[in-house]
Amino acid sequence: MRPLRGFRKLGTQLLVYVMLVSLAVLAGFSYFIYSFMQNMVREQNESLLVQQFQQLDYNIDGLVQEVDRLSMLFLRDDRIQNLLYGISDKTEVEFLESKNDVQNVIADFIDNYGYIDSIYITSDNLGAVGGSEDRTLVYDKEEWKKSFFTSEPFRRTIQRYPELILEPRIRKSFYNPYMTGRDDGYLISLMRGTRAIYDPNTSATLIFNIDERYLASLYAASLKPDEGDMYIVDASGMVLSSSRPEQVGTRAPFVPSSSDAGGYGSFDERSGDRDVQIVYYRMDATDWYLTKEIPLARYSGQIFAVQRLVSVVFLLSVLAIFVASYFWLRRIVRPLRLLAEKMQDMSRGELGVTMRHIPNNELGTLIRRFNEMSLSMVELVDKNNEIQEKKRELELEALQYQINPHFLYNTLNMIRWMAAIVKADNIVGTIVALGNLLRPVFSKKDPMCALQDELEYLQNYLTIASMRFGDDIRFGQQVPDELRDCRVPRFILQPLVENSIAAGRQEETPGIAIEIGASERGGVLTLSVKDSGAGLTDEQLEALNLGLEQGDAQRPGEGGSGVGLNNVNKRIRLYFGDDYGVRFVRRVQGAEAVVTLPALREEDVTAPKNRLDA
Repeated sequence: MRPLRGFRKLGTQLLVYVMLVSLAVLAGFSYFIYSFMQNMVREQNESLLVQQFQQLDYNIDGLVQEVDRLSMLFLRDDRIQNLLYGISDKTEVEFLESKNDVQNVIADFIDNYGYIDSIYITSDNLGAVGGSEDRTLVYDKEEWKKSFFTSEPFRRTIQRYPELILEPRIRKSFYNPYMTGRDDGYLISLMRGTRAIYDPNTSATLIFNIDERYLASLYAASLKPDEGDMYIVDASGMVLSSSRPEQVGTRAPFVPSSSDAGGYGSFDERSGDRDVQIVYYRMDATDWYLTKEIPLARYSGQIFAVQRLVSVVFLLSVLAIFVASYFWLRRIVRPLRLLAEKMQDMSRGELGVTMRHIPNNELGTLIRRFNEMSLSMVELVDKNNEIQEKKRELELEALQYQINPHFLYNTLNMIRWMAAIVKADNIVGTIVALGNLLRPVFSKKDPMCALQDELEYLQNYLTIASMRFGDDIRFGQQVPDELRDCRVPRFILQPLVENSIAAGRQEETPGIAIEIGASERGGVLTLSVKDSGAGLTDEQLEALNLGLEQGDAQRPGEGGSGVGLNNVNKRIRLYFGDDYGVRFVRRVQGAEAVVTLPALREEDVTAPKNRLDA
């Protein structure tokens, strides 16, 4: 489990992530470099090989031109002219008598030009005469008719007179049936129709044969066994000459396409048990293709050096990235680790903890915000404790205000006089009203109540006040039914009404009218207490509102301490914030106190209650 826990650390995850990304990038880049170098090596080898093909093409073309020249020189020999002159009219005996002279000329040419394997002169009515340096052939016309005079090469030679015709892939036994086994190799025959200088008719065919092995030696002499096979193919894909003699006459892996008009090209192929690259080159003079099979393993030596270089660079890069990433990530993660430790300390109740070292980056912004939050939490806790203490003081003050001993004394004194003067009904009514008035004070613990309950409490208070002051108090309500279930703090209307009564009692004209109103707009509940008293001057109104803001308000002429007004205003602001509270507004006659509260129903009371308990 410990390795797993270690991996959960941010530093380890970042290091692994950076390393994985770096390895992926380096691996892709290394593969690209490797592929690029491999292709570059292949292209360089292919380019060198094409140059070699061009040289071979030039050499083979030069060989054909040389044979063409020699054939013309051969025909100018007097002994050959004697044979050709009137050859169509000669008898077989005369034709055979020229054998020795022709053989001597052939021997001289073969002796001087070693690449010539054999030379033959044919006549369609007499047969053939000729041979190699050490073999002489006299072939009668019947045998030649079966083999040569009915062949495609002979037909093309006659049709294309006096052009020199190349005919590859001909067995030596085609001209000499006595040659078999290993001696029966392949020849490259160069044929042309011919005649005597003064003879207007084509009467014979001259054949110069070049051993295929000589042609192969032009390109295979310096070819190493591990460098692959090299061969020449015709347009049908048949091997005409090869560095391996057994390939001659077989079909090559490369078959030229009629749509391939390019001079050279390459492709990869599976040949036998190895993968090879086949490079081909078209020889313009003959329409043959020089082809080479290059084993792909041949590149391994050159590519291995590239692999080693790439591997060394790759490993050094990985090591450098690992070291740099380790120290760089450690520097980044260290402030985060310290911040996590400070947060743990805060969760254990250690408020006010801060970090001294602040980096100059985004982490520094985060740490500064943490320090501010930590210090502000201390201030918030202190302020919350202060609010709780003030709340308890105000609630106690409100209770003390509601059960003012002087008020209870007057009420009880009134009941005593009433008992002496009137009958028991008045006493009962007064005692009931007093009980209803005191019951919420001592029995209700919830600081909030419905507006309807507050109005009923106010009605009990006014019942007792009417008993005390007679019919001088007129009371009215303008409260819509849909607002009577709104939740309000307890005992917020009675102090305002009592202040209105006290102010009205100072007037010379007896009696005072008090009206309670309620309205809602934009989620705000507005309660108003209007009276018909002397009212307030502009200076008194401004001083009274300023006193409410400062907590020492006292309505002029009321003869009290103003505890009720201040208590109501402070409690409302403690419950709901400074946007709400008590404020007096201008009125033509009398005074009007306006109380603003959030319009809360039973389902919404949880939020302010939680605020009170915070």
